[in-house]
Amino acid sequence: MEDYAQIEKEYVMRSWSCQADVKVNMIEKADGIYFWDKSGKRYSDFSSQLNSTSCGHNVKEINDGIVEQLNKYAYIGPGLGSEARAKLAKMVADIAGPNYKRTFFSSSGTEANEAAVKAAKWFTGKYKIISRYQSYHGATGIAMMLTGDPRRYPNEPGYPGILHGPDCYCYRCPFKMEYPSCDIMCARYIGDMIRFEAKETVAAVIAEPIVGSNGIIPPVKEYFPMLREICDQYEVLLIADEVMTGFGRTGKWLAIEHYDFKPDIITTAKNLSATYVPLGGTTYSKKVSDYFEDHWFVEGHTYAGHPLACAAGVATINYMKKNKLVENAAKMEKVMEKRLNEIKADHKSVGDVRGKGLFWGVELIKNTKTKEQAGTREEKFMRGHVPIPAKVAGECMKNGVFFLQMVSTLLFAPPLNITEQQIHEALDVVDKALEISDKEVVK
Repeated sequence: MEDYAQIEKEYVMRSWSCQADVKVNMIEKADGIYFWDKSGKRYSDFSSQLNSTSCGHNVKEINDGIVEQLNKYAYIGPGLGSEARAKLAKMVADIAGPNYKRTFFSSSGTEANEAAVKAAKWFTGKYKIISRYQSYHGATGIAMMLTGDPRRYPNEPGYPGILHGPDCYCYRCPFKMEYPSCDIMCARYIGDMIRFEAKETVAAVIAEPIVGSNGIIPPVKEYFPMLREICDQYEVLLIADEVMTGFGRTGKWLAIEHYDFKPDIITTAKNLSATYVPLGGTTYSKKVSDYFEDHWFVEGHTYAGHPLACAAGVATINYMKKNKLVENAAKMEKVMEKRLNEIKADHKSVGDVRGKGLFWGVELIKNTKTKEQAGTREEKFMRGHVPIPAKVAGECMKNGVFFLQMVSTLLFAPPLNITEQQIHEALDVVDKALEISDKEVVK
């Protein structure tokens, strides 16, 4: 019998890893919020894999939608029409609202963000893009340089004109100020950046409505309306990267609904098709979309608007509506918030708990007075060193709960159909594992 774990280790190039350190856990099957490895051990999928299997695993309705399209045809190029593509584009526009029109469908969030940035440059005739340091926007060229975290370092110097600014990160305010007396300095500073760089050169600001893999950090309610006002003042487009937050993750169809602002461009992926087939989307406001009525839209991929992916998107949205998954995410927010704050009260290593819907971050510390992080950016990429958050995640994995962690934060994003009982079962495992991080706390 073939040893596929060893074959994968030898022949598959793993992301974000030194290949010699890779340990392969072969997965045999998945269903609902669970998956099983080759030994038969069951895991609660408490991060929806990469914050993306939003409907859970092996959903018959989504599978059937893909198979139905496959039986018609697997692929028709983007220059020809596809019923699945047309249906999905209309569904996305209806969800985004009357301010939005066309969507360019690609294969991933990184492609979606690149299509947003390119369109912003063409529309404005300007070339600088402002992003933020606590951000991740993708792994391809431009998207990687938009990213603020250390994953961009090997890609530098990259592309000219990409700048990074501060985040709305109240627990670790970059200005050492307190909300609300801070007057939302983090947003105002972006305005200063535009002014100092010259508004004639800045095409767009790109931001995640809720920071994702860099800590799940929701902003204060004033932040995005203020940023929208700043962008309008300087004739700069505002791009909302909803790759992680879009399509129900935060208890709304789109996270921008929490913050009462309308970006010029919205990017999505992951939950758009529940990752049953790779799919990304770049949705343009009518203002931007109308510009391309008589200007070339110079963007395209072989897989753009792939019929199987679009069929998966249609089936995903229909399934979410039928089963009220967005409403369930909003309902389960209260369960997550209550239980996580109980855990925080019991563990001195838990510095902050934050999130919306089924999108939560638990930030670990090792000094209660200074809030020193339990893991750092530098440690994350040090070979042979296991940061404290990774130790906690590893202990949970041993006990059947899978989730991601980044720098100092545990990232919880279970499927949107999770029940209250299933949440408690997983968080009881987390509660126990945090004894590991508590032992590392200095004060």
